[in-house]
Amino acid sequence: MAKGTKPTKPRKPKSCSICETEFLPWSTTQKVCSPQCSIVYGKKVEADKQAIAQSKEWKKRKADSKPLSHWIDMTQRAFNDFIRARDGEVCISCGSTTAATYHAGHYRTTKAATQLRFNEDNCHSQCAACNIHHSGAIGPYRISLIEKIGLHHVEALENNNTPHRYTREELETLRAFYRQKTRDLIKQLGEAA
Repeated sequence: MAKGTKPTKPRKPKSCSICETEFLPWSTTQKVCSPQCSIVYGKKVEADKQAIAQSKEWKKRKADSKPLSHWIDMTQRAFNDFIRARDGEVCISCGSTTAATYHAGHYRTTKAATQLRFNEDNCHSQCAACNIHHSGAIGPYRISLIEKIGLHHVEALENNNTPHRYTREELETLRAFYRQKTRDLIKQLGEAA
């Protein structure tokens, strides 16, 4: 053997992907034993590619048939998860840290101001009692919000009446953004602990 060359390993037998007979492959990527099995394997691979393409097309058609409200709900979940992770378990309205559940409570509601639905200044952790039973407890919410973000930002929220209609693409982008932001925040909090 020449100096500097690697010794060749003996070939190991493989099982043919089509007829399952054992054979000695000529290369490490060889999957079949004969030209006949190669033709069948090629057709199988092509059929698999077509099936995958049809599946992707079907998923796309299914996604396209869903109403915009579906995409808004999906994005809202990702956004709310981020708000709860960011603020922790403390209510902005009553200051409670012992509530059973916490929501992402909007200062200006999503019905009154859809353009502020995904605005981080407009949404904060809020106990279920204040958010549901006290209609958001807006008086104490406003006082705490002024302390948290400042009067200038609160007035900007209150005066923002520019309507906005979200598109599916925009909602998908926002959803991906907030999912990533939540993962990063949880990772950062885990490292700090």
